[in-house]
Amino acid sequence: MITWDMFRKGEKVVYPRHGAGKIETIYTQELNNKKLKYYKIKFVDSKVSVSIPVNNAEELGLRKPLSKRKIRYALKKLYKRVKINRKTLMNLDTTSKDKLGSGKFEDVIDLVNTLKSLAKQKEEENKNFSYSYSDRLEIAEDFIKSEVEIVLGKNLLKRYDLF
Repeated sequence: MITWDMFRKGEKVVYPRHGAGKIETIYTQELNNKKLKYYKIKFVDSKVSVSIPVNNAEELGLRKPLSKRKIRYALKKLYKRVKINRKTLMNLDTTSKDKLGSGKFEDVIDLVNTLKSLAKQKEEENKNFSYSYSDRLEIAEDFIKSEVEIVLGKNLLKRYDLF
């Protein structure tokens, strides 16, 4: 359970779909005569910031970034070719939304591998890769890059030659 003390101003965090960022500020706002505390998060290489109620942070998927060791281990799985079958295609819409929404680094790597494999298959068949999957692939790649950058740094991001 996340408590008020779980995250502090300036701390690095990861939020589903948006990726890694830092707690810019923690503030209180009154809503319906109730004082609620919020984390305001500024995301890596983005103008986007979001405010998340502290009481719902865990439920919304806010988490600490993975350790350097876990990031490096997970990156070994990136770019693995995935066999695309009928079942994968039928469930891809739901699966991709679920994996992006989970905020889990490993889930997003699995999604990137699946979408890249599908794109390669479509290219080999001289067919178009759908815009919605292309968009999700970009979101997933940005998510991975942001967590790698915030944990390993921008220089190592280039070393891993991500996307």
